Amino acid sequence: MSLKDKEKWDCKYGVPEYIASKEPAEWLKGHASLLSGKGSALDIASGEGRNAVFAAERGYQTLAIDISVAGLKKAHALAEEKGVDIKTRVVDLDDWKFEQNAFDLILCFNFLDRRIFPAIKNTLKPRGLIFYETFTIDYLKYSNFKREWVLEHNELLDVFGEFRILGYREMDTGNKAFASLIALKQNDL
Repeated sequence: MSLKDKEKWDCKYGVPEYIASKEPAEWLKGHASLLSGKGSALDIASGEGRNAVFAAERGYQTLAIDISVAGLKKAHALAEEKGVDIKTRVVDLDDWKFEQNAFDLILCFNFLDRRIFPAIKNTLKPRGLIFYETFTIDYLKYSNFKREWVLEHNELLDVFGEFRILGYREMDTGNKAFASLIALKQNDL
């Protein structure tokens, strides 16, 4: 990412209100029963931290990473409001080195950088869970997103094909189109 990206996100998150909301993503909240609360969680491109805070509320030691200082400040404020602790780190994902087998839970919502798919898979511990949700190609009907920022149909199934798929959907709500995945990393990966 560039300095321009950082400035864009700091500007977006620099307003007093929370852009998405303080509530976790519905896909994550609706599948909370899958969360053991044991171990560590990584929220990639965490933004204002709503999903990171939700993981911490479930008992995970949570690290929220994002390029935006303003977003992560709001993540800390939300964690304090909810009475949990999260760690944050300002990260440019172009440069960040993912540690192998480091996390029991990975969350990635509304972000796509195909170059880091291998690193995401490697940083998840065996028997770890990933929740991934982002826009699909059908979203281009509603947005001026670049094509590189959206998934092809079934792309997440292809990327995480060696994982055990616990949940998958593709939805078009009439103003938004996205894919959602929950997958378990097998012991032998």
